[in-house]
Amino acid sequence: MELSKIEKLLERYDEGKTSLAEEKLLREYFLRNDIPENLRSYQLMFMFSNKQVNEKLPEQPEEKLTNKWYFWTSIAAIFIVAMGVFFFNDNSRNLNENDLGTITEEEIALEKAKETLAMVSQFMNEGKSNLVYLKEFNNTKNKIIQID
Repeated sequence: MELSKIEKLLERYDEGKTSLAEEKLLREYFLRNDIPENLRSYQLMFMFSNKQVNEKLPEQPEEKLTNKWYFWTSIAAIFIVAMGVFFFNDNSRNLNENDLGTITEEEIALEKAKETLAMVSQFMNEGKSNLVYLKEFNNTKNKIIQID
């Protein structure tokens, strides 16, 4: 192959515009021994790429091992959860009515219920106060869009 054609192909190769067939031509050219001195750096590069093309990755039997590891780990986790539910759930059965904190006097129970409802009402009103901004947003949107 003539030197000018190789240099044009190298320019296209450096720009990333060569096809696979042109790269194969370059690789075959640079595998020869009579390469001009100014193209020796390309020879090393193409010799390396030719060596890499012929190499194959080794088989990876590790995948089967990791799949088995995940399988046994999941079984162990299920077993641990089941044992935890069995042993810790047993303790909750020992509660009796004295431990529930019930109030026997009706007036005290009514006061506690009012306090609890007042607290819930306070939290609900705090959440409702922010809805004013939403109403203002809707009013502004309606003015812009002219919805009747």
